[in-house]
Amino acid sequence: MTVRKRLLSVTFCLALLFFAPLAEAGADTESRALEARILGGITPHHGIALSMMTRFYEKISSHAEKVSRVWLLSPDHFKRAKNYAAVCGDDWRTADRILEADNLAKNGFDRMSVVDTESRLFAEEHGITVHIPLIARYFPNAKVVPMVLKSNIPDIPLLMLKNYMLGAMRESDLIILSMDLSHYKTPEEMAKEDERTLEVLTNLEPMKTDFLDIDARRAASLVLRLFKELGAGRGVIMEHMDTSDILGYRVESGTSYATIVYEK
Repeated sequence: MTVRKRLLSVTFCLALLFFAPLAEAGADTESRALEARILGGITPHHGIALSMMTRFYEKISSHAEKVSRVWLLSPDHFKRAKNYAAVCGDDWRTADRILEADNLAKNGFDRMSVVDTESRLFAEEHGITVHIPLIARYFPNAKVVPMVLKSNIPDIPLLMLKNYMLGAMRESDLIILSMDLSHYKTPEEMAKEDERTLEVLTNLEPMKTDFLDIDARRAASLVLRLFKELGAGRGVIMEHMDTSDILGYRVESGTSYATIVYEK
């Protein structure tokens, strides 16, 4: 073998030794990216924030055909639930299709002691109704478990509910919390309050939600616990706006909103 051929052979071998680990690392990175799975997120429920909601659903519906069940949680705005939590067992007629209630909702979580099926209260619960058409549209193969939580649900019933949901969850499930942030404050006051709120929500700190200016403190605690146990990383904020941002002029007493996505 000539000196030139030997040099080429050595160079080729060195190149293999150098680039093979890089190729493996690249493949490993791609594999991890493919394995990442959206678990769900947090989104507003005021009509004024509909554009934010739509963009949120566009984001989380990247693998929509694989989603077979959506857990939709909301505060019990009008304090109508008789138990600590209530689910709706009725199907929903939307412009796109009939969105069926999952069997868990129809059966009242198998008569679990802290949750009842109380379908009648859901007709006027905007924390749920505003999202039903979006779920029907963006998740064509999914059924839904609409649930409201009372603001005074104690820790033990909350943990019972969390454990039941974890036991029932499948890989094809998605969790959505319908929740707004600060209420009736100036833009500056909301910005200051929301800085603390978003830190708690993105860092998955369920023990701190009771001290936040949000309208679903206990539901937020439940959802953060679920995301944490399902292996979510830090939540990613898609958008953060208030009434003034959306309307384009200053409002002295407004509400703030955020969309946050959680991935495994």
